[in-house]
Amino acid sequence: MDKDRKLSDRPEFAVLNGVVVPFADARISVMAPGLTFAAAVFEGMRAYWNPDHEQLYVLHLHDHLERLQFSMRVIELDNPPSTEDLTSQVIAGLRANNFREDCYIRVQTYVDDWGEMIATGPVGSSIICRRRPRVEAFANGKHFAVSSWRRNADDASPPRIKATANYLNSRLAGLEAKRIGADGGIILNRDGTVSEGPGGCLFIVRDGRLITPPVTAGILESITRRTLLLLAAGMDQPADERDVGRTELYLAQECFYCGTGQEIVPILSVDGKAVGTSEAGPLTRRLQEAYDKIVRCRDAAYRNWLTPVYE
Repeated sequence: MDKDRKLSDRPEFAVLNGVVVPFADARISVMAPGLTFAAAVFEGMRAYWNPDHEQLYVLHLHDHLERLQFSMRVIELDNPPSTEDLTSQVIAGLRANNFREDCYIRVQTYVDDWGEMIATGPVGSSIICRRRPRVEAFANGKHFAVSSWRRNADDASPPRIKATANYLNSRLAGLEAKRIGADGGIILNRDGTVSEGPGGCLFIVRDGRLITPPVTAGILESITRRTLLLLAAGMDQPADERDVGRTELYLAQECFYCGTGQEIVPILSVDGKAVGTSEAGPLTRRLQEAYDKIVRCRDAAYRNWLTPVYE
């Protein structure tokens, strides 16, 4: 059943090196350094369907593609595609598949063809758009556990760039969480402070304040995290960006996990210890409600965060 669902989620078309092609034809060489040496960076985005508008809206399209430009500079790709070119290609991919539902977009750039570990070109790109409804955990929450794996350091494999290589660290933490019966993992830095989860950032609530680790805590500079901090400011909700100790997770009245794919997921327990009442807290729900209105273009104040797909 799960295999059938995954097959049905595959799109009809993809974008390969700027050209819309049948999904089955979107392939790269088995010797491409993007595969053999993880010389690849990517972005994940969401698009949301508004049936009243008959419109699909991409959230923070420009911001994601600008972050991709930073990632490409750090791994030194030669003549990578521009933000403008990738913007038009994302729209073309969505239109080709004629999506009328929520979906997920993955934009990848990598060293293509054949080359050594330090090759910087030729640069290939791919854009995959697929159906992706909201995860059930948005409503129901998840149980997390602190991982024994530590976050890779900025002077080793910098988490600030969205590189495929960095996700081995996340994979190991995620596999460990699954093995011990948790839904997700929390990765600590070498000094024992909280970094992030395998694919998202963390927030806690203590004494009425929203708290999240700073951008120097070994995190990806999450666009969703920044969005929620802006929403909190608009609500006059006090918020702090500071180091968070492991045991603070046990003291929190609320805790949630955020990122493009999962959006905002309440964390019900950490290491088997209940967070608050072991239910999504009131601030978490307020942020979820505000976020949902924004991404579906039901809050005019934030319309500039959205890019409409269909003319």
